[in-house]
Amino acid sequence: MKVLFLGSLITQESMEQFNNLSKEKASVAPVNYETMLVKGLVENGIEVEALSVPAVAAFPNSKVKFVKRTTQTLDNGVVINWVPFINVQGLKQMSIKQSSKKMIKKWLKDNRDVKDKLVLMYSIYPPYTAPAVELCKREGCHLSTIITDLPEYMYSWKRSKGIKGMFANHLQEQMLELQDKEDSYILFTEKMAKRMGVDNKPYMVSEGFSDESVYSGIEPQEKYEKKTIVYGGNLSKLYGIRALLDGFMQTKGDYELHLYGAGADSQYAKECAEKDSRVKFFGRVSRNEMLVALKKAHLLIVNKPTSDDYSNYSFSSKILEYMTSGTPVLTTRVGGMKAEYYDYFYFIEDETPVGISKAIEENLSRSENELNEMGKMAYTFATQQKNYNHQCKKIVDFLNDVNRKGDVR
Repeated sequence: MKVLFLGSLITQESMEQFNNLSKEKASVAPVNYETMLVKGLVENGIEVEALSVPAVAAFPNSKVKFVKRTTQTLDNGVVINWVPFINVQGLKQMSIKQSSKKMIKKWLKDNRDVKDKLVLMYSIYPPYTAPAVELCKREGCHLSTIITDLPEYMYSWKRSKGIKGMFANHLQEQMLELQDKEDSYILFTEKMAKRMGVDNKPYMVSEGFSDESVYSGIEPQEKYEKKTIVYGGNLSKLYGIRALLDGFMQTKGDYELHLYGAGADSQYAKECAEKDSRVKFFGRVSRNEMLVALKKAHLLIVNKPTSDDYSNYSFSSKILEYMTSGTPVLTTRVGGMKAEYYDYFYFIEDETPVGISKAIEENLSRSENELNEMGKMAYTFATQQKNYNHQCKKIVDFLNDVNRKGDVR
């Protein structure tokens, strides 16, 4: 099978370069996921070519005013063609749509005689989804999409204001209009299907990947001298950062909380670090530094509030990266998590600062042997049951099946 992949796939080096030129830093999670996805597709016999819209904040929040058409080749031979666009708010989405349409149309034309082909998208990003829906319908090419988060929440939770908020609202409206226009779906959670109104279409559930090779360049690490809990990612209310900080500062042990990332609550994290010397705020760091920190920690935390509707329809992709590190994980019981994971985590049962404080103290007081054993169990489950090759084999089987049946509008 031949696949055109639409997403934001670029090399890690390029991702860091864009972030270094921007005030607002793009999340690395989509690129990490997409990298493992195309790697797994290729290893399962799929010929992949990628069109990529690099994730970069619009000018003036980024120094980048124009993203040029660029070709990159990954180690596995996958060719990535960047979609060129004017990176200025208002012109950005329009130019992405125009460029995407030309490039998708060319791929479909070049592969018109290839019967066993399809287009696979990461998320329903309107500037490339709208032309993909139109062109795939016209050419009779199957269009499948990967949904990691409910489209209705992709922009609303950011609560942007002014012109930025206007564009965000418009994009969200477009996503909702387009979310049921694809031929098949790869969903992160079962609950998404009914909520999106696509449970009458072909879909499968695949919550993400583990790839132990991302740690292959990391030397064996000694744990931090003090019992340390690490969080890496978006620092915002959506991820329970204030509750985590408030809870940690109520602990009495000689522990440390290390925070990596950026977000709306970055300033609050800095203020807490000034009040409590046990709180360490590192901001954004390189991918390698983050992986080292995950290895050196005694406990990793994911504190998404279960009271938040968004969280109960999602599965945090960082969970599997955390598990793959071999360091145990403390997390909330978000509704998107399958029961098969329960034996491999420590849980926060009371999500108030008092409850979080209690959960941290209870688990950091465990012996290093006990923590290590839990980490090893999680590592084994993730690398054996959820490794990218195994998960992508299921995706390939699904795509082969729906494409063969001709489930096209």
